[in-house]
Amino acid sequence: MFGIDFTLILPLILVLVFFYFFVLRPQQKQQKEIKEMRSSMKPGDEIITIGGFYGIVYAIGEENVTIELLPDYHKALITKSAIARIVNVGDAVVATEDDNFEELEDLDNEEIVVDAEFEEIDEDKK
Repeated sequence: MFGIDFTLILPLILVLVFFYFFVLRPQQKQQKEIKEMRSSMKPGDEIITIGGFYGIVYAIGEENVTIELLPDYHKALITKSAIARIVNVGDAVVATEDDNFEELEDLDNEEIVVDAEFEEIDEDKK
């Protein structure tokens, strides 16, 4: 009575299976790893936030984390979801300095020329 043509349904099933194994499953795995990383944090861990700030975990609450921002050690209260990953700040800074050290020396020796127009302010007109 209802003759179902499986040749029409098979491509749809294959697309759904592909979508699950190559999109949903890896995304769920990544979310699980991030959740485990955030729950395993402890005071003293060096982190980087989603916004790119480096800091050291100072205190951990239920939903929030107090961090000391580097290099001045000012404290900030952020949500746990704002933490991108746990890093070793010392290694990241050393690698950056080693990679760009020669380029920075070259920039220091160059003369900088600024072409700008400006209007002098007459103190009497104030």
